[in-house]
Amino acid sequence: MKLRVYVALVLLAPFPCVGAEDLFDIRPVADGVYAAIARPAYRVNSNAAIIILGDSVLVVDAESTPSAARALINQIKKLTPKPVQYLVNTHLHSDHSQGDEAYVRAWPGVEIVSTDATHANIDQRGIPRWKHEIGAMPQEIEQLKTDRGQAVGVEQKSAIQKNIVEAEAYLAELKTVHVTLPTLTFDHRLVLHRGSRTVELLWLGRAHTDGDVFVFLPAEKVLVSGDALHGWTPTMRDSFPYEWIKTLDAAEQLDFEYIVPGHGEVMRGKYKFALWKQFFHDLLDRTAAAYADGATMEEAKKGVSELLTPMYADKMEHFARNIAGDVAKAYQVVNPSR
Repeated sequence: MKLRVYVALVLLAPFPCVGAEDLFDIRPVADGVYAAIARPAYRVNSNAAIIILGDSVLVVDAESTPSAARALINQIKKLTPKPVQYLVNTHLHSDHSQGDEAYVRAWPGVEIVSTDATHANIDQRGIPRWKHEIGAMPQEIEQLKTDRGQAVGVEQKSAIQKNIVEAEAYLAELKTVHVTLPTLTFDHRLVLHRGSRTVELLWLGRAHTDGDVFVFLPAEKVLVSGDALHGWTPTMRDSFPYEWIKTLDAAEQLDFEYIVPGHGEVMRGKYKFALWKQFFHDLLDRTAAAYADGATMEEAKKGVSELLTPMYADKMEHFARNIAGDVAKAYQVVNPSR
């Protein structure tokens, strides 16, 4: 009981070890379990979870760049002298896996763990996407410079200039990234018993991707959810929307009190499950109705976005940025020939 009271209090504020140079706010979640909440950046970093095992450490997710991963590694070393033995990639996306190489360099014996599907996805899709982004980033940077020239006011210009600096640094580092594949894979369930800690790595069904891992600490009642559930609006490019609902049903049955999500703040309780499942139902139903009425994808994106915005925009961060893409995915599900 004392531990739970303590956790409820400390989740409200960053852990004291955080300094101005750090990229993550470290928040205790349970005894020896921490959430690393990524601070805002032009290229989004994922959150991470840091789990102290008997004589080593398990980290969940590895950021969008090796330099971001190194920043978190420095913060981990402030928490414990123990080496990172396991690094879990919850799924293929670059903001969760492009920093893998930094962990290998810091701890050459580290095992990078994922599902079989995620290993294949990073190899077959992640590498081509990385190469494509190197080619696409210069145009993105030029657009930022155009936006800066058209900006009104010092504050707006300053914000765009900050994005330009970060985008240029990201591109320079992207060219040097060594995509690192997982070294240990599983299909449905992998359980680690280290010291007094039990860590369950679970594939519960297709969701945000076909390889999502949930990391579950049954004794501590903590669930690390990657992008299968987080504090922002879902992004659905590689998703399986109808199956995602069933996967969330399965995850919700686990006995946990705290969620460390892929993005956003640590969550207490299961309220977010109902919100996301209802969002998926409404998105799919209304997009299917628009398609049945003869709407093109562009018409559906406009119409369904307008319908869902008053229902969800104040409940999900970055809703306006993501909803059109989510409608497009739902339209492709209804009309797979699109």
